[in-house]
Amino acid sequence: MWSSGMESKMLAAIERYGMIAPGDRIAVGLSGGADSCALLLGLLALRDRLGITVSACHINHNLRGAESDRDEMFVRELCRSRKVPLEVFPIDVKGAVRKHESLEETARRLRYGCFDRITSGGAKIATAHTANDNAETVLMNLIRGTGTKGLAGIPPVRGSFIRPLIFCTREDTEEYCRENGIQFVTDSSNLSDDYTRNRVRHKVLPLLAEFNPSVVAAMTRMSEAAGDDAEFLEKYSAEQAEKCAVAGGYDSRKLKELPNALKFRIIAAELKKNGVEPSKLRIDQCAELIEKGMGKVNLCKNKFALVRKKVFFVKTEIQNYRRR
Repeated sequence: MWSSGMESKMLAAIERYGMIAPGDRIAVGLSGGADSCALLLGLLALRDRLGITVSACHINHNLRGAESDRDEMFVRELCRSRKVPLEVFPIDVKGAVRKHESLEETARRLRYGCFDRITSGGAKIATAHTANDNAETVLMNLIRGTGTKGLAGIPPVRGSFIRPLIFCTREDTEEYCRENGIQFVTDSSNLSDDYTRNRVRHKVLPLLAEFNPSVVAAMTRMSEAAGDDAEFLEKYSAEQAEKCAVAGGYDSRKLKELPNALKFRIIAAELKKNGVEPSKLRIDQCAELIEKGMGKVNLCKNKFALVRKKVFFVKTEIQNYRRR
């Protein structure tokens, strides 16, 4: 898997996760940075072998003034010189911020809205997430507290989104650009330590590399194993959920007998289905109800988990409070 050559690593990832099939239309999310430029060039080099067509899309977030416009012009020229069809989406992030939403969250929401317009036409979006990005994500998940799914890191495939560079390091992409004589731009916001991801990138990963210079490769192997485990447990818990299902919810007696790894996943899925974030606290509260075989707990505003007549379920109750 970790043989030399970025293209061979791309092929390994594509095959491992079934990312691409002959005839697919792939749109590269092209920012102009080293990773996305290397991804575009790599897919162009492999397109005949893979039997695909390649285009690009660029989202101008209009957050960095002249630098944002510079990136767009760079991407336009790169695609023109390589005869790659390009679609550009200018978005107004600052003007679209919702209540209790950060600028970063708004940018992500608008960005994926643009991507949805492409995928709705049947194309797949190739994003330039690398093994370094995955290692950073895993570390951020660990800092917040996580389980198997968090250790799996960035999913190599999620719906119409694929990550062909997930086995490649940032050094691979920069070297590939140099070998092919391709310049790339640098987003100045990536140099700042104002963001958690940047602090992990600039401080935590280099420190870990002092203990193991191959820490990124090691974390990639761990993510693969965790991802395989998480995928199996998700499928198996769904099968067990069907066996526990009864009218209006789940048989609490059957749920009680399941191992926690399955029971907690069934609870989490039920919470999500009812619009409740499945935090560990809420999952534990539901598991306690199931253990008792009766009871009711307020999960959040108007959302309750109950075990009633040996049935576990989540329901919405609008609470009307009278003023005194």
